[in-house]
Amino acid sequence: MKNVLNTYQLRLKYDPDSVLRAIDINYQDYLEKLREWICQDDNPLFKYRVAKQISFLEKNNGVNTNIINDLLLKLKDPIYFVGLRKKERIYLVQKMRGFYTELLKTYLARINMLMDDPELLNPKQYNTPVSKHRGIETVFEILKIIKNDLESEVEHRKTIPRIGHLTCFQVSMGAFFIKLSSMGVSQKNQITIVQQLFETFNLDWDEIDRENIKLSILKPSLGYFEKTTLEIQNLRNYYYPKLLNDNIISNMINQSIIFKKQIRRF
Repeated sequence: MKNVLNTYQLRLKYDPDSVLRAIDINYQDYLEKLREWICQDDNPLFKYRVAKQISFLEKNNGVNTNIINDLLLKLKDPIYFVGLRKKERIYLVQKMRGFYTELLKTYLARINMLMDDPELLNPKQYNTPVSKHRGIETVFEILKIIKNDLESEVEHRKTIPRIGHLTCFQVSMGAFFIKLSSMGVSQKNQITIVQQLFETFNLDWDEIDRENIKLSILKPSLGYFEKTTLEIQNLRNYYYPKLLNDNIISNMINQSIIFKKQIRRF
């Protein structure tokens, strides 16, 4: 265990908080520019309408303002990546994936160390029966579930494609496309919207055309999003031992969802 860094040491090594902080600051800095972009007359969103046939880009409408805010919030990560050069985007994803990959290894190493000792706090006595330690039994059941979840994340990371300069968009734009689809926005217009966004913010990508956006961003991002959504849904189908009450199970599921979204953000 001497070679296993703790979470604090990993944060010092990778400094992930500086990236997350920069994303938050960048979003606030460019929020008004984003609003101006999404409210341009040539934005395809003007073609779509919500309740009462009012264009959801019309001003002075509280409900529609919330829709716009929700859309823009889903661009929080992408709009940060747009401002980076190709090499910077690759480096950032490598850095954040490196942090979360080591974090997974650290968590698993510590859990395995505990679970490798079946007599933890309940050592056997020569020729003397020892009753079960119910507390430790519960702890081991919880650790077993967490271990399986962490191992599934390790396997997931083995299947994701090699990092490229568009990876950050493929990982982060799925929710945006899903939101557009839920509004009835056609794929053709989704591509137009993204093309306008990239051109407005001068993305470092020479091949910004409709087909490249479709094949290199839209389809992969939906694949990432749908895979994660399916795995989150499957968390509720896991067999949870009867000795765990509903409150504990609910909390474990919620924490697992939060963790999955964190480590799959990049």
